[in-house]
Amino acid sequence: MVTPRFIITGILLAGAAMGFACMGSYGRLVTSPVTLDQYQQRALPADLHYYYCGRAGLPDAVVGLAGTYVFNDRLWFRIDTMEAVYEKIRNLSDLHPDATTMRVADILDPGGEWIGLWFSYYHHTPVRVDPRTGVLDIFSPYDPNEDEGVMVWR
Repeated sequence: MVTPRFIITGILLAGAAMGFACMGSYGRLVTSPVTLDQYQQRALPADLHYYYCGRAGLPDAVVGLAGTYVFNDRLWFRIDTMEAVYEKIRNLSDLHPDATTMRVADILDPGGEWIGLWFSYYHHTPVRVDPRTGVLDIFSPYDPNEDEGVMVWR
């Protein structure tokens, strides 16, 4: 006989398994003092593909990607020269309500492998890799609802 306890346990285990499966496709940002030093010394890796999101003169974030994955750049714009990369980072928007310092981080894939660099006054954003297609999504950290106290990305 199937008891309610057995059914509830089964539902909880199935939910946990689905949650772990979904978590497996998300990467993360890890603060990198080495990358900050490279930026300050104007020695960022030139072999990365650099992009920004936000306004051209006041971007929300800059990323440098190794090309390990196919990047879904629908919200991002390519930066063609290293001089422009430094200019975009220098002009990053610090209008975020909690902005006190620029976050310089390594972008890691779901397995913890390095896939790029992150520069922004926004300290968090989802990084997702589709395990079937290998497509990388890095979401814009800007949330227009944030000023209203509604946090979408956190």
